Amino acid sequence: MNTSGHSWRLLGRLARHLRAYWPHLGLIVIVDLIAMPLTLLAPVPLKIALDNAIGGAPLPDWLVPLLPAALQGSASGALMLAATLVLLVALLGQIQRSAGWLLQSWTGERVVLAFRAELFRQVQRLSLTYHDARGTSDSLYRIQYDAAAVQWIAVYGVAPLVTAVGTLV
Repeated sequence: MNTSGHSWRLLGRLARHLRAYWPHLGLIVIVDLIAMPLTLLAPVPLKIALDNAIGGAPLPDWLVPLLPAALQGSASGALMLAATLVLLVALLGQIQRSAGWLLQSWTGERVVLAFRAELFRQVQRLSLTYHDARGTSDSLYRIQYDAAAVQWIAVYGVAPLVTAVGTLV
């Protein structure tokens, strides 16, 4: 049996079922991609502290307007700017992680609810003979655990994969 073809068909069916959630999954990817520039900003305050506060080099032109006029030429002003930027980058990173977690949780729970409802409707359509032959535990297992597995694939598998590819690029 060609398992590769079966896997692709299964993924295609999964993608069709998740079509209503593509905007949410796309938003999760976008929020996750925001982590990339925030990570790249992390060393900037250290550079300011070392080069400008300790080394005495003048601040770059794009940073000068961020300081009050009294602190623009001083080492303590550069150090205050570096400390403020550390806090700002940490705050933005926390907001990004919290927004990502909230979106993943909300979308994941909606996906599970939709899949469980669809599986329950399907189980109700099956004949009593089917349930006698297979037992109800198989159907209950599918409703309880397979729907949650779809959540992990869609929300915690595909979105981080796309984000990782974006980060690599």
